[in-house]
Amino acid sequence: MAREPLLELERRIAAKEYPAPDALLIARHGKLVYERYWNGFHGDTPHDLRSATKSITSLLVGAALAQGLLPGTGTHVLPLLQRYAPFRNADARKERITVRDLLEMRGGWACDDWNPDSPGQEERMYDSRDWVKFVLDLPMAEAPGQSTVYCTGGVVVLGALTEDAAGMPFPEFSRRALFGPLGITRFDWQAADGGRTDTGGHLRLRPRDFAKVGQLLLNGGQWGGSQLVPAAWLQESTTSARTLGDSRYGYLWWLNTFTVGGTPVEALFARGNGGQYLFVFPSLGLTAVFTGSFYNEAASALPIELVGRFVLVSALRPAHWQ
Repeated sequence: MAREPLLELERRIAAKEYPAPDALLIARHGKLVYERYWNGFHGDTPHDLRSATKSITSLLVGAALAQGLLPGTGTHVLPLLQRYAPFRNADARKERITVRDLLEMRGGWACDDWNPDSPGQEERMYDSRDWVKFVLDLPMAEAPGQSTVYCTGGVVVLGALTEDAAGMPFPEFSRRALFGPLGITRFDWQAADGGRTDTGGHLRLRPRDFAKVGQLLLNGGQWGGSQLVPAAWLQESTTSARTLGDSRYGYLWWLNTFTVGGTPVEALFARGNGGQYLFVFPSLGLTAVFTGSFYNEAASALPIELVGRFVLVSALRPAHWQ
């Protein structure tokens, strides 16, 4: 890692050319090489990851599949959630929704978080008495698997499926399958109305622990000699030709190609409102964590610019950290 690009970033933040994130951590080849906090945050402060939580949920679905708790991604959803029957807005298309559709944001419900008028927009779900029932009762906008539309509700349903399959609360399953083996002792899942877990957002982790998740991906799902998540699942989760907004989208993971000095660098990342990002660059053995408090602001996407202009430049320059 070259030092100067990161010092330049610090200078620009100090000069208020860029608003300060709450944290920036960089790890290279399994070693933490940069750690900086702003705005009164510090390393022991768990941060709300917002929708970056969805990518953690994807890992846990993969773990549940590997343990044989879920039959497969082609499994239909409604038969597994009959406790919520009867379902409103009966539709044959609803019967065809699969686990894979939920992982890909292709459930087909009238649910679009980016459209405030959508019947299933997340704020409407948050106001409901039972989030899972709310989503399952939504009308269908199209056949499942047809379009990629950002719908947090589908991820909450996915969490309920996983919770039932595991036979334990989702936070406990996350402790046993992922966080415990990673040595992560402080994590806080938020409750969803209706007795479930908010698996679509608001998980709190310390930045260093969030960085461990990135290293797990670089390790191909291995940690401490154990295969926590199958390597094949990670490959499947982070390979996609679909687009969502300005990026490609896998199984609740964002995918993008950064170009630095003419060099293309493939990335996968978790992304949450306010500036919560976990970037993983497999070809460089590099992870970068940003946390922020830019909720519902344009600066929420600032880490995408900063990682390209400073972090990747630091990684690609022929110089070493001093």
